[in-house]
Amino acid sequence: MCGLAGVYNISRQDFSIDERLLEKMGQKIAHRGPDAHAVWFNNEDQIGFAFRRLQIIDLSSAAMQPMFDREKTVAICFNGEIYNHLALRKELESLGYQYFSQSDTESLLYAYKEWGIDFIHRLEGMFAIALYDFTKHRLYLIRDRIGVKPLYFSLQGGVLSFASEIKALWELPWMEKKISQQGLYHYLTFMVAPAPYTIFEGVYKLPAGYFIAVDDKKNIEFVEWYNPVTALTAQEKQQFEDEDFCTDNIRSLLLEATKKRLISDVPFGAFLSGGVDSSFNVALMAQFVDRVKTFTVAFSDGPEFDELRWARKVADKFGTDHHEIIISEKEAFDFYEPMVYHLDEPLSDCVCIPFYHVARLAKDSGVTVAQVGEGSDELFFGYSTYARQKHFYDRWWQPTSKFLPALMKRAVQGFVKPFIAHHLGRAEIMDNWVKNRRLFWGGALAFNEHQKHSILKHDFDSPGKPTHDDVVAKIYPGLRQEYDSFAFVDYHLSSLLQRHPNADFCQQMLYLELKQRLPELLLMRADKMAMAASVEAREPFLDHKLVEFMYHVPARLKFKNGVTKYLLKKVAKEFLPADVIHRKKMGFAAPTERWFAQGRYFPSYFAQQTSHAQSSFGHGAACIEKLYHNHPAHFAVQNWTLQNLWALR
Repeated sequence: MCGLAGVYNISRQDFSIDERLLEKMGQKIAHRGPDAHAVWFNNEDQIGFAFRRLQIIDLSSAAMQPMFDREKTVAICFNGEIYNHLALRKELESLGYQYFSQSDTESLLYAYKEWGIDFIHRLEGMFAIALYDFTKHRLYLIRDRIGVKPLYFSLQGGVLSFASEIKALWELPWMEKKISQQGLYHYLTFMVAPAPYTIFEGVYKLPAGYFIAVDDKKNIEFVEWYNPVTALTAQEKQQFEDEDFCTDNIRSLLLEATKKRLISDVPFGAFLSGGVDSSFNVALMAQFVDRVKTFTVAFSDGPEFDELRWARKVADKFGTDHHEIIISEKEAFDFYEPMVYHLDEPLSDCVCIPFYHVARLAKDSGVTVAQVGEGSDELFFGYSTYARQKHFYDRWWQPTSKFLPALMKRAVQGFVKPFIAHHLGRAEIMDNWVKNRRLFWGGALAFNEHQKHSILKHDFDSPGKPTHDDVVAKIYPGLRQEYDSFAFVDYHLSSLLQRHPNADFCQQMLYLELKQRLPELLLMRADKMAMAASVEAREPFLDHKLVEFMYHVPARLKFKNGVTKYLLKKVAKEFLPADVIHRKKMGFAAPTERWFAQGRYFPSYFAQQTSHAQSSFGHGAACIEKLYHNHPAHFAVQNWTLQNLWALR
């Protein structure tokens, strides 16, 4: 729910809070909270908050934010939901705290007063929190464990500015809008700038599971307060070798995660694509709700992504109140520029378009909260690309990496180079093998290092050696700030192996996805597109207890007998028809390749963008054209990645 923004003076001279600026910041994120709004500021402490409210828990004015305790010692702005707030409330009331509302926000106030910043370890939910302690003169900015809710910040102009969306920051006169060469470079690989970078210089994303603490002397500290590995409870390894133990726990954890996410004082529903994840979501919700409201989107010109009959089958089985929307290329095109606006920075996932339209359908049907299936494929090993990479790793990569000396590797590379010169992906894999780099970089990648170097060689202001960023260094100490996206892969996996030296290939894959692709691509997409329609998306598959459990599950059970998502499908058999569970995976996507090749609207629009880019990108644009003509069948993702970048420029 909601959106927040604010400012806190760090080192600016003669600074006073301008209420009008706070109002403007709040207006920029009005879609996140159309039900109410407020600003608050304190010039003595030189801090101000702006808040937009989407009413979900306690619809009364008593739940309005910014919220203060009775003694006015703590102020809070909060975006998200605390699913265990009733249990927290019961405990806090037993300790003597007297509530004035029914909101989960009030529990955050008293939890902080009782346990200090350690209160965050007691929270179950999704959240971005701005909390100011008047007694200690300390400010905290906190992002939830998995990164479901975004939180951006900047230190430009000697002011700590922060917001749920970047667009709110541009209302501040001291903010300078300039492209980050590092953010841009890594965007081309990961399809979004990886945290803590954004595409803008001096604007940062707080990584998942981190908080910022600013003390009374204005010293800033960045703290990783949660890690899915160090947070794991110690359990006997042999328990996880038992298939029944795993399925029993997955069942109970999913039921618990689903039930707690049904807490709401407004109507809720579920996005239903017809795939196993969304179908299982509906099946689990049906255990607690008489008639689930379900919402499905399809494309009139994308039969390859049409799952309507499967969604209808699931809706019929569970007797849901079912709603559908079918969108055309024209409707998708009409949303393209609003999509760019709502995303703030390039995020090249075409699913943004159908995600928004199904969220809009839910909102127009009176629903404000929707359960979605994000995270299931990552936790349960659901992608065919995962299976291919694991097979290649087990059969070829690991044995040869371990036993072949570097000299022999280079000889092999020299021999096969002529045969793979036109297969850029294979050339990149070979290069990583020779350099002892990791095989897996993420579940969604656009351009590899060879391609980026040819594109960027003479463009983007000839970036050369990147400028050292002190903020990035403080958040991720030891991260190599280079024009090499492997630096992020290496940083995260090295961190994992320090904590868990025996982590297997599948655990490394999951950890990397939890650190990069899930919070910054998939969850950012879900948050921005749902909130653009003033809808809150909830992800039961990413309950932190389930995430921690699935990290322990051995690879042989996640991917067994050649079956992806083996354990989830086994549990789902108790709830879903077999043909829904075992049908061919289609994936929730948009027909971008068809739009590029045969569309009426996108091709001419993108041709104009490309023409403009050629005048700006010069040699890089020529390299892109060459890549496209050499590899047209595999260029849809790269093309979408570039068009989203060019739309920004």
